[in-house]
Amino acid sequence: MSTESTGAAEPGAAAAVPSEPPTAIPPAPTEAPASATADAPSDALSKTPTTEPTEPTEQTSSTEQTEPGEGFEQVETLAAGEEPARRKRKLGVGAMLLIAVVAGPVIGGAIGYGIQAARPATPLPELVAPKLTYSAERVDPKALAAAGPQPLNIDGDLRELLIKRPDGSKDLLLGDGDGWMTADDQAETFGDSAEAFNNLLSSGFRRQAAVGWSVDDTQYRVNLMQYKPESAAGAISAMVSRTSGMDLSKIPGNDDSMIMVAQEATTYARSTEKYYWAEALARKGTVLMFVSVHSKNPVDRSQLEDIAKRQWERLA
Repeated sequence: MSTESTGAAEPGAAAAVPSEPPTAIPPAPTEAPASATADAPSDALSKTPTTEPTEPTEQTSSTEQTEPGEGFEQVETLAAGEEPARRKRKLGVGAMLLIAVVAGPVIGGAIGYGIQAARPATPLPELVAPKLTYSAERVDPKALAAAGPQPLNIDGDLRELLIKRPDGSKDLLLGDGDGWMTADDQAETFGDSAEAFNNLLSSGFRRQAAVGWSVDDTQYRVNLMQYKPESAAGAISAMVSRTSGMDLSKIPGNDDSMIMVAQEATTYARSTEKYYWAEALARKGTVLMFVSVHSKNPVDRSQLEDIAKRQWERLA
């Protein structure tokens, strides 16, 4: 019998299985990975050590992972400067009309220019200027002015150009009695004084000198009315109110004149009294000679012509 204890084993022999399982010694705690530490809650820093070591495992995202290569292809495309493909826009009706409006004149002008450029040039006539001629002798300015038409000497006092009233006649008060009549004084001699006043001002009226007298039941008035130069040509037509029912003629020797004699009696504007009237008009430059006669009996034409002729001679 062997004297060695049963608990000893021979070298090289297998150790006997113990009757009780050995007590496991807990391993030393290992340091957790940095990623796990960052994602762990605050209570993960507790001092209580873990009883069992855990093997490192791969972290997976809660979302699906993209296929390898998809993101890289897009990054490579944008990095190369390429733009994503876009849908081609078709031209609408409005855009086509706008192109036609803009391109039409341009194309038409180009075609017209080409046609005109292909035509032969039209020869222009030569420039011919008249030759200047000079008199052989020097002209005297005074003699040349004397040979021309003389200016009308009617810029002075028009009252001095009026004829004198006949002896034995009664003087008529016209205007203020100083021989001058304003536009409103002359307008008062017409039935519609407002319209007559507007006509005088619109026709270029400047001033008026007048003389008047009466013999029995007949009144005579001689007026010299001066107008603006640009309005003098129409002075006669502006003073003629009507020609219907009138016997018309001209002053002997004066084509730019008119004599009107009423054939029927007319009623005054402010009364029921009837009268016959006649007028003689003639123009000398900017001055209009206006002779009027009012009578209860028909007016003697020869008498009116005589007054108008004598007044015209003073103007001439």
